[in-house]
Amino acid sequence: MPVAQVLMVSAIVPSLLLVWYFRARDVFPEPSRVLWATFGLGVLTVIPVLMVALPVMSAIEGVTDPITLGFLKAFLTAAGPEELFKFAVVTLYCARHEAFDEPMDGVVYGATASLGFATLENILYVSSGGIGVAIMRALLAVPGHAMMGALMGYFVGQAKFRPAERTKLLALGYFVPFVLHGLYDWPLLSMKESATPGASAQSETPALFLLVTFAAFAFGWVWTLRVVRRLRAQQIAWATHNPAHAHALLASAGAAAPKELTGPTPPFAYSPYTVAPHYNAAPQGAQSQPVLGALLLVVGILLAAVGGFVSLGLALVFVQPTAATPAFGATELVTALALGGLAPLVLGVTSFAFGIKKLNGR
Repeated sequence: MPVAQVLMVSAIVPSLLLVWYFRARDVFPEPSRVLWATFGLGVLTVIPVLMVALPVMSAIEGVTDPITLGFLKAFLTAAGPEELFKFAVVTLYCARHEAFDEPMDGVVYGATASLGFATLENILYVSSGGIGVAIMRALLAVPGHAMMGALMGYFVGQAKFRPAERTKLLALGYFVPFVLHGLYDWPLLSMKESATPGASAQSETPALFLLVTFAAFAFGWVWTLRVVRRLRAQQIAWATHNPAHAHALLASAGAAAPKELTGPTPPFAYSPYTVAPHYNAAPQGAQSQPVLGALLLVVGILLAAVGGFVSLGLALVFVQPTAATPAFGATELVTALALGGLAPLVLGVTSFAFGIKKLNGR
């Protein structure tokens, strides 16, 4: 088994952790069967994306200016088709499923569909780029896909339960991730094209252009975290039927609470729930620590990804040693696996779990 295959297998770790994150933030978790079906459909979107992207790439191959070519590739071959087919999964499968019965479900299913696509894309990039590419994608590209899918799902969820605004909200469900995705990719692809032989020498991409990438990523994730926090607060308020607690949660999440929160009235301006609300005697969320939780999540995803890479790499060396990597003895292998692979993997998953608990206020 070549090293590329080892990295391909380990490339799924960041996506699985992020699916865990979005599901854990949902007070009424989605059925695993529907969640993984959504993930699988997200993986399959790679096929139609390539069918659209490849002809477009052929049509623009004559462009030599790196910034222009980067823009065209970012919006026409990446953001356009990728977000379109993710949107199709969320609207044509998820939103029509009986399990999609509240606004938070849109965020969870949107992120999951997007992470399905990101997983296969990550495998393809990591198999050719190695561990350095794997680590960078674990920190930026895969979370970026999750963020764009979550925002897409948010607008789809709003559209389902606010039919008077359905057309506008569905348009935003595609347009917002399309713009964020294009802005994220544009500088990266422009810099890649600048380094390609034959690129226009008069148009080298400035390094400061990368600020657009980081700005799109940061803006999208801040928006996503605020949306998730607000929707979770609404879920808790609905579950508790406690007016004082509901007002406090909604205020802390930046949501406007109606004057009356008694009886069956939902704790926000419209009534999305088709499930019977259930009482929660010990509501979560009042003591959440979002900054610490976010830090633990970032540390966790990085450690788990590195631990997965190292563990599988060492297993490969043990099974198939080469001249450059001589065979390990049993003692050396166990020590290396424990210290270099399994320890960061376990610590990463543990850190991620504690991060979710801090965010959820448990």
